[in-house]
Amino acid sequence: WGYRTRWSGRDLVLEIRRPPVIDASRPLRGRTIVLDPGHPPVGAHGPSGLWEPVATLAVAQRAKALLERAGATVLLTRTDSSPVDLFPRTRFAEEHDADVLVSIHANALPDGVNPFANNGTSVYYFHPRSAGLARALDRALVGELGVRDLGMGRGDYALVRNPWMPSALTEGLFMMIPEQEAMLGSPEGQLRYARGIVRGIEEFLREMAR
Repeated sequence: WGYRTRWSGRDLVLEIRRPPVIDASRPLRGRTIVLDPGHPPVGAHGPSGLWEPVATLAVAQRAKALLERAGATVLLTRTDSSPVDLFPRTRFAEEHDADVLVSIHANALPDGVNPFANNGTSVYYFHPRSAGLARALDRALVGELGVRDLGMGRGDYALVRNPWMPSALTEGLFMMIPEQEAMLGSPEGQLRYARGIVRGIEEFLREMAR
């Protein structure tokens, strides 16, 4: 399920995390899920001024309610717009012994890249153990949001590189596209993003229970 290393005096200790016992009929029941609403600090702004941390927190809160309804224990790395650094977010997930960590974002592009030709849903992971989670999230988000599938890929991001549990970073929609910004700012769009996250986590856990 994961591993981590630490020094104990002059010895390098390798800790192995065993998979949890998952009920395939109700895979979310009894699981601890940590959701990370991406940013602040920083974060992208959409054409009308919607700030990414505001949108991602709304999505995370809706996903939390859905996951709890299915029997999971859900914790958020932040509950307001106060800045939280990256390392405390992954440490928070480890301190609460999370089974899964998902970081929720909305995408943007650097200057010189046409967002109208390069937008859609993408999901990132780092360790091979997290590839199944990323794949399930990507499928579920594309199905819920109905935008182009940019696929899953390996990304060297702190929220997926450091945790010793399966973890993924979602870029469900593009803040820079007016229609997608409007979706992120609407209760219906936030719920669709949240449902995609919940479906993805549930399908990953169900697959791991087999």
